[in-house]
Amino acid sequence: MLPGPIVLALAACSIVLPPGTATSQGLTLDALLKMEGLGEARFDSTGRWLVFERIRPYETFPDYSYRTHAFHSSGHQVWRVDLQDGSEPELMPGIDPSAHAWIESFSPDGTRLAVMQYRAGIFSLSACEMETGRCKVFEPVPRTDWTGNYRPVWISDEELVYTALPEGQEAAQAGLRAATGAWLTRSWAAAWRGDTVTSDEVRTRRPVTHSDPASGFLVKANVRTGETTILAQGRYADLRLSPGGDRLAALAVSEPLPLDPDRLQAAIPRQRRLVYFDLETGSQEQLAEGMDFAAYTLAWAPEGDRLLGFAWEDGGGPSSGRFRVIETATGKLTTYTHTGLDLASERERGFAMRPERAAFLGKDIAIFARPVSIGHEREALFTPRDIGEPGLARTDWYRLSADGAHEVLTGDLDDVSSVPLEMGADCVLIKARQGLYCLSSGGQRKQLVNAASGNLRFVPAGSYSTYGSLSRPDAGAGALSEVRGGDVPGAMLIGPASAGLPDTKFLKSPAKGAVPIAGSLKGGAALFRVGSRTGAELLLVREGADTRGRPLARINDHLQDVAFGTWHSVSYRLEHPGDASVAEDVASCLLLPPNTTEVPLPLIVEVYPGTVPRCEPRTPILSYPNPNSPYLWAGRGYAYARIALPRDYIGTEDGPIAGMDEAVDTGLDALLATGHIDPDKIVLSGFSQGAVSALYVAAHSHRFAAIIARNGWADLTSHYFGPPGIYSILDPDYFGSEFIRYEAEAGSEFSIGQTPFDAPEAFNRNSPVLLAKQIDAPVLLMHSDMDSFSMDQFDEMYSALLRAGKDARYVRYWGEGHGPSSPANIRDMWARFNAFMEEVGVMPSVDGSALE
Repeated sequence: MLPGPIVLALAACSIVLPPGTATSQGLTLDALLKMEGLGEARFDSTGRWLVFERIRPYETFPDYSYRTHAFHSSGHQVWRVDLQDGSEPELMPGIDPSAHAWIESFSPDGTRLAVMQYRAGIFSLSACEMETGRCKVFEPVPRTDWTGNYRPVWISDEELVYTALPEGQEAAQAGLRAATGAWLTRSWAAAWRGDTVTSDEVRTRRPVTHSDPASGFLVKANVRTGETTILAQGRYADLRLSPGGDRLAALAVSEPLPLDPDRLQAAIPRQRRLVYFDLETGSQEQLAEGMDFAAYTLAWAPEGDRLLGFAWEDGGGPSSGRFRVIETATGKLTTYTHTGLDLASERERGFAMRPERAAFLGKDIAIFARPVSIGHEREALFTPRDIGEPGLARTDWYRLSADGAHEVLTGDLDDVSSVPLEMGADCVLIKARQGLYCLSSGGQRKQLVNAASGNLRFVPAGSYSTYGSLSRPDAGAGALSEVRGGDVPGAMLIGPASAGLPDTKFLKSPAKGAVPIAGSLKGGAALFRVGSRTGAELLLVREGADTRGRPLARINDHLQDVAFGTWHSVSYRLEHPGDASVAEDVASCLLLPPNTTEVPLPLIVEVYPGTVPRCEPRTPILSYPNPNSPYLWAGRGYAYARIALPRDYIGTEDGPIAGMDEAVDTGLDALLATGHIDPDKIVLSGFSQGAVSALYVAAHSHRFAAIIARNGWADLTSHYFGPPGIYSILDPDYFGSEFIRYEAEAGSEFSIGQTPFDAPEAFNRNSPVLLAKQIDAPVLLMHSDMDSFSMDQFDEMYSALLRAGKDARYVRYWGEGHGPSSPANIRDMWARFNAFMEEVGVMPSVDGSALE
């Protein structure tokens, strides 16, 4: 029976592509592996230099060992442009041309560039002179992650401070697979020789009254001489330089703390103590005794006399946190209690469970929050949230005083952004639908830019250590906004808010669809990315120069003749599996291959928990060489569908994905009603969290001709207790990290809210390994030995299918992480897909599809 009225929006949301003809060709692996890419771009503070990242064709990478997968995250090279002499773009001299290299940051005076480099397991931080191109590589190796917690900080034009990895873990992050392989090889050889002990020991953590610091170093590097000195032992996060440049605030990170057996775990428990360093004397002082701080929430007052951060008392947790202000001269701590408000979480827009950044407003602070719900008016809340959680109350900027008094500052504005674009003594710059506004220390608001002529979109600047999409800009760096939707689209360049209101300058877009990605108010220049349906071009626009822009780079012209197919939105009514009175309209996305005829097509159904797919056109259609791309299926003549699986409609009292089979069945009914799909040739596919989902659905629905599950897990209990794949081999701190996935209140698609000790039946009910007898369709399992999900999970699943007498085949990739990165293994994976489809009768045999 069909799931209520079905709306087939088959034309309105189609990608505008040339109509399929007999000569058009879909995307092939050969074309995919030739793809290039573009990364971050940045101007220096003087406006003379522009640097940008260009990503080599995938099949020409120097190696494929980066992290747990190489595609989309490596292959970068740094190019420079001298705007002063108008020279052509060139590879940055001094950087190993065979290495992967990423932009980190410019020195304050713009004369040097910090760069991260990686090659075959070796990772490094270097600084390059812009004028000569000479680079200095520093030791020890930096600790980094994409969150910005461990980004290097310039403390002068010639000095950098960064957090370094401890001895023995120098390659354990960027070169995770290479480092692990090398360590295992050495250990195996030593054991086989018989002359060296190769044991290690992991032990549980006893209750402690104080925490030991995590291992590592805080390093000061002189970029002129190449010399480094150790400022402190230990791991330090959230490095923040004072406005005067003489002090450095940081969070001292502890070793993992003992787990409380009676308390659910939302994160690996560590303490983060606030410290600051006098950079002239080298002395270190701890502030806010007994307070545990959230990383990436520190900020200096413009006067340099106070620090702001989000913290909670020892023994508490983030939900009990408050913003605290500390006077650095006296150590006096003031708690700003936000009674009546619920702080907005960064998790709501896809990132960490921490409050959105606060800022100083004179003696008060500006916070981003919403009113508490009825009955909680006397509470100050920070409620755990899910990504894109529906039904939340409106959020606004509030001025909060030390006595708890607060007033809303943006209540009459629409679509107020949580991200302050700039911060200074006289202005906290925020964005709303109506334009850009400065919030002053007195709580007054002044409009800086009126958006009446077009919408504004903040353009975040990223680096290797801080993904741009995190949208946490630094004070004093200026900002960039895209002006779109009006008569004259372009780039709004915004200067620092160091004194008074920031200066602004507008540059017109050089072409239709051009998007600004970097800008310099001082240089009167902006870099635009112009995307075609298949590729992209970089255009430099300068004030007073040719408005069409100067071409700097162009990529992926070889995809111009590829016919990708057409996306369609299929709308229908989805009922909650546990309560038919609860329902909502959803849309699943259907990709039809090029040259579609009236003959019903075989269908690949991709499942992933929490998915609310987007069907609208995107430019470019394919932004990086994704070996899991749906366009590779379309190029082989398959239809492909992303099924809508909103979190609130797949979880029931029986488990977090216990209602997924009903949601998939409802979506399939809607897809079949289009008339494009052959009901006897539907293949269910899942990757990562989608793999366990696909196997679960396969045990409860018998509508599928075959099942493909890749790089996931199958036994929730052993996954809960087991190691996170490759990570725990070199770093035992990762043991127990999977607890969080099942215990977290929010932010996890597999939250059960209990442990296997307390609710073993909930873990068993949702474990495909125990449901193997119910799976009737042929199964193709794929996994890798260096994944973050242990390959043992699919060893178990294969054995379960074997014991249950089912039709299964299991492919293991050695040396690979979260799916294949090696071009040879990517080609092998797709050859195996072809062979499997032919074997189960979903697709007829074609020449060249068989495995060699």
